[in-house]
Amino acid sequence: MAERTLSGLTEEEAVEFHDQFKTTFSAFLILAAVAHVLVWVWKPWF
Repeated sequence: MAERTLSGLTEEEAVEFHDQFKTTFSAFLILAAVAHVLVWVWKPWF
């Protein structure tokens, strides 16, 4: 019998999803940091 999980994903699917999530979240953080630096260079806020 298959193991029941809250997400409905298998262990392999969960690992694959987590790896993709880490990649996209890291890209988002880098993009946000670059945007903040560009705004800081343009118009320092303190």
